[in-house]
Amino acid sequence: MGADRELWPDEYTVFNILYDKFLFWSIVVGLFTFAWLIISILRYREGVDPNVKLEEIKVGTFPKERHNFDLELAWFVGPTILVIWVTILAFGSMNIVWGEVQNIQEDDDSFTVEVNGQQWYWDFYYQDALTWEDFETGHNVTWDVFNGLSIDAGPGAATADVSYGSNSASLDLANNTTMDILFNEFIFQSVDVLDTDGNILHRWQHIPIEHKMSVDLIIPCDTNVLFNLFSNNPLRDSEFKETNIYQGVQHAFWLQEWGMKEDAVPGLEGGTWMYVQPNDAGVFPIRCAEYCGNQHSMMKGQVEVVAKEGTSCDVDFGVYFSNGGEIS
Repeated sequence: MGADRELWPDEYTVFNILYDKFLFWSIVVGLFTFAWLIISILRYREGVDPNVKLEEIKVGTFPKERHNFDLELAWFVGPTILVIWVTILAFGSMNIVWGEVQNIQEDDDSFTVEVNGQQWYWDFYYQDALTWEDFETGHNVTWDVFNGLSIDAGPGAATADVSYGSNSASLDLANNTTMDILFNEFIFQSVDVLDTDGNILHRWQHIPIEHKMSVDLIIPCDTNVLFNLFSNNPLRDSEFKETNIYQGVQHAFWLQEWGMKEDAVPGLEGGTWMYVQPNDAGVFPIRCAEYCGNQHSMMKGQVEVVAKEGTSCDVDFGVYFSNGGEIS
């Protein structure tokens, strides 16, 4: 299933539904066309109609005695209606995908990430803060501005690795499950609850605004996630600020799971936009869909869909991993 999920989007995405509709009408047209072709082959083969002499039929000239205005009109009107119909289907889907971006930008509940295509990897800058936690693990982490950090450790938990900004600490959960370090919304903070072998049982993270991640990305489920796309954004490029030389190439940010792709255009002020609304927790592939140089094929990463703190989301048990493995 991992290979399938790499090639095809989730079955409920707008483009997958559009694909099914186009496939249906293609099958209808194909059946009609081949049926008519077979009938014509059988009906008009040599020797079937003795009243028509083959030497009287000229190439490129339709025999006048076979002229049928109603049939010719049907051949014109039928395909025209079909083309108009599938065009309406396509425009409706495109309007959902790109026409709604402006409305979503004005939505206070949306979640925005700036995507900056480099040679050859992705940088992600969070424009909204995200506090998330694994759900249904039997463990719970609470970190607030009043009481600091508290860990409600379930069965199997032995230690907890804690990081806050540039600092880190380790807690022996058998003796201590709290820290008096207060929550700070402006710095990156994380807690990993571990078992005796060092395996992660539970994760909690706070990702602040303007936090940078490279290659891999974390986004919330059941939320409209907006991506503002740039190619080597000069505002983020220290070398550009020093030399005033811009070196961006065309990229395309591609999330196969949601059937979404958008170009990152060099030098385009304000960048380009796209959005997705993940409904399943899991890990899914990121690819560049535009040839961008000799390491284009290596420009890939993973996007993890998580639940905001205090919420949950559906779990996709066929999630894709870069090593080809799956959760079974």
